[in-house]
Amino acid sequence: MSDPLPASLAPLTIPASRLYRAIIAVRNAHFDRGLAGRVRAPVISIGNLTTGGTGKTPMVIWVAKKLTAAGRHPVIGLRGYGARGNEPSDETLEYAERLPAVPTVANPDRLTALAAFLAHHPSIDCVVLDDGFQHRRLARDLDVVLIDASRRTLDERLLPAGHLREPPDNLRRADAVVVTHAQSRDERLSDAIERHHGRPPVAWTRHRWSHLRLFEGDAAGQVVDVEWLRGKRVLTLLGVGHPYPILERLEAAGARVAVNMPARDHERYDRPKMVVARGLCRGIDAMVTTGKDWAKARHLIDLATWPVPIVVPWLEIDVFDGADALERMILGVMSDK
Repeated sequence: MSDPLPASLAPLTIPASRLYRAIIAVRNAHFDRGLAGRVRAPVISIGNLTTGGTGKTPMVIWVAKKLTAAGRHPVIGLRGYGARGNEPSDETLEYAERLPAVPTVANPDRLTALAAFLAHHPSIDCVVLDDGFQHRRLARDLDVVLIDASRRTLDERLLPAGHLREPPDNLRRADAVVVTHAQSRDERLSDAIERHHGRPPVAWTRHRWSHLRLFEGDAAGQVVDVEWLRGKRVLTLLGVGHPYPILERLEAAGARVAVNMPARDHERYDRPKMVVARGLCRGIDAMVTTGKDWAKARHLIDLATWPVPIVVPWLEIDVFDGADALERMILGVMSDK
């Protein structure tokens, strides 16, 4: 992943990063004095140290499913980044599709919004906070931080010179670290996390595609096997902060990425963008996009006339090491209340 700003601005970004570090230290010292507000239900926060995606959405879904299976009734609290006016954010739309029985509350002021929601929904007995590590106004009972194994997170610089939102040593205030995008345990990464966090990661996870949803003509969301991609030339539209793992999974599935259409993280699509995408479909077998992107783009596309199938991989998180320990931590928060 490239730096947030051009290298030519390095003489400015390095001092700016030092100032940013000082501001973060003052802010954290303020909340370390116990000044965060509480809501009536236990709060489980899923967060990270960097800008861009580390797998928070599939991890939140995994946690919410574990809570629901245990007879709990969670609500997901999120900022709602990228929402315009009364339109829902891409994360809100994805949670509604993946977890239709779990309500969401999207508001930058999560403390006030969740307190108001809980006051009117007495059956809700826990909160899962999406991207909550830096949102310290709301006190939490379990703080889980994700570290992406496909990125050199702990060697990054602070914003704006790099992608770190906080120094790695701030992992010490987390209750647990979970590694994402890992294919196996990495003892060197485990040791590095332990140096900053004080303990090794509680769990290791990988992302996998369980199936694909195919949108073409009247086939609205037809389920097909991932093997469908083999040998296909594809156009990708990936409005996510860290698209490289998706491109790697496409290659592993046997697809060839012929065109990778640029898109910003959380981009709000418009018709001119879709006209460009349509034009790029010449000689292409399919357009591949994420669930979040499709939720925003689908109203701009007429499937009856779109030239190629649109493929949306169904992403799930596989906790291949430490699943029991992580689940005990999550459900233990509830048993303590």
